[in-house]
Amino acid sequence: MNQTSLHQSDEANENMEEFKQLFDEHKKHVFAMALSILRDFELSEDVLQEVYIKLFQHMKHNEILNVKTWLIRVSRNKALDLYRKKKREITGFDNNYFERVPYISNDPLDKIVLSKYLELLDSAERQIIILKDISGMKHREIAKIIETPLGTVLWKYSIALKKLRKGLESKEEN
Repeated sequence: MNQTSLHQSDEANENMEEFKQLFDEHKKHVFAMALSILRDFELSEDVLQEVYIKLFQHMKHNEILNVKTWLIRVSRNKALDLYRKKKREITGFDNNYFERVPYISNDPLDKIVLSKYLELLDSAERQIIILKDISGMKHREIAKIIETPLGTVLWKYSIALKKLRKGLESKEEN
């Protein structure tokens, strides 16, 4: 092996390590965004895979300044495209759904809260809550990602929290 191919091999290994790190660090955010739109486990996994394939291809030729924002935006766009294509086929989730979701969290409490998000909120509210509370993004970042005015994001976030509070309180009373 000559010097050039050895250098290329080292560079490829570094890129693969960086890619693995990015996957481990951001997979739950990408999956959560897709899930908030599609409400379908398998389709959300497909989006997760497509997003990371796109990232891998994009990393070869371009630099991404804010990887988390880029990944979530691509995830949202892919999920919306898939939703539009398969709107009539998407059925939602079953009772064992959250036992099969390794990407979001291993904490059972997180899974219960996420199931409430999906049951009680509409699509826009789910996206905002997931980006804010699971991904830890700022309202301003969320507004850019979902292409909605900041005031609307703040308003929908407030409404969504009230719905969740009311929904969780009604469950406690039962």
